[in-house]
Amino acid sequence: MSAGFVDDALHLVREGADLYVEQVGPTDAPPVLFLHGGPGASAHAFRELLGEDLEPYRMIYLDQRGGGRSYADTAFDLDTLADDAAAVAEALRLPSVITLAHGFGAAVAVRLAVRHPRRVRGHVWLNPWLSMPLLAAMLHRRALGTGGHEVRGRGTPDGADPTWVADPVGSITADAAIDPDALVDEAFAAAGAKPLFDALLFPNPAARLQLEHAESSVLLGPSESVGLSEPWRVDVTEELGRLEGPVAVLLATGDGSCYPDQAELALDGLPRAVTAFLAGGHHPYLDDPEPFLTALRAALAHAGAAT
Repeated sequence: MSAGFVDDALHLVREGADLYVEQVGPTDAPPVLFLHGGPGASAHAFRELLGEDLEPYRMIYLDQRGGGRSYADTAFDLDTLADDAAAVAEALRLPSVITLAHGFGAAVAVRLAVRHPRRVRGHVWLNPWLSMPLLAAMLHRRALGTGGHEVRGRGTPDGADPTWVADPVGSITADAAIDPDALVDEAFAAAGAKPLFDALLFPNPAARLQLEHAESSVLLGPSESVGLSEPWRVDVTEELGRLEGPVAVLLATGDGSCYPDQAELALDGLPRAVTAFLAGGHHPYLDDPEPFLTALRAALAHAGAAT
């Protein structure tokens, strides 16, 4: 029998930010810290859509600074997001947590484990984004194919030839060495940011509508909140070898933002990680819920969150 149950919300004030946190579940269960994607998104939709299925776990839902219901008044970096997550664990008197990270949240999870190794006992990642420069290169390529434009890079990797043209059949890894901000700017100019991401993340348009409906039901924070500085330059692939504890990676093969490029980074960097391949897009719990939940529960058990 559970020793108790908690369901509350708190605001954690840190330098330059007001962090919104919800915790729910049995007090004697291993704590699971959900790190949403984005950057700049919210934990609300995930709890709204999956909260009942995760009732056996002690879930910590953090809106990262600059996103959702958490306010930031100055620009910040990945280290700050990792330190925020560690501060949440400390404020809740949790010696360590299991990270459940989605998309960009996996980069935060990696940096958290590197900067605060004693705070993390295991990881579960869903469609991780580990290299934003690689994602920028992939968006650039997709825009070339869908936008009908010839998109020029801002220079070769060494900056020697400013007339260099990205080759859509060459190496995407080489593309990622180009200025990622320039690649993203030209990709969005060619195909539009939202249509481009929608095409990558949602093989099923109904899933996009369901997610947008869930996100629309929360009152977010101030619109003037400041976001992550240089988000397209975040890359934690070189830090994967420093992780301790078990890691489970859930990869949806219909998610063009992760599979296969980001997925290969995870598999190469963490050869001992437990991996499950799923159907669906970036949010596979919307496309095929039951197989996803089965895989998620097994992944959480592997990471140390047995129920």
